[in-house]
Amino acid sequence: MKTNRAWTMRAMALLPAVAIGSSALAQPVKDPPWNPAHINGLPAEVRTVVLAMCPTTPNAGHYFATYSHNSQQLNLHFEHFHCEQGKSFCDGSACLHQMYALTAGRYRLARTFYGAAND
Repeated sequence: MKTNRAWTMRAMALLPAVAIGSSALAQPVKDPPWNPAHINGLPAEVRTVVLAMCPTTPNAGHYFATYSHNSQQLNLHFEHFHCEQGKSFCDGSACLHQMYALTAGRYRLARTFYGAAND
């Protein structure tokens, strides 16, 4: 009798984990791959420049903006940037890239170049 009760108690303890796991699978995606929120999260001075490049509200992929050098450098990868008007920032195998450097608390454009579209 003790063995059955112990087994039942263990099985009941697992039920919440199973319920949580199955409900998590049914949740909708909260961060779609193309999302204007990826632009809205940029520092204000960079966001203003990026929004001016597109006549309508643009969308950006997850890796449009990356930070490096302990957040001292912000890198924009325009292969992950989409304007509704069809404006492209890529030509063949190269896409626009911009690097911003953090100086005196603000990000300033340090370099613009066309580079590989797969980085």
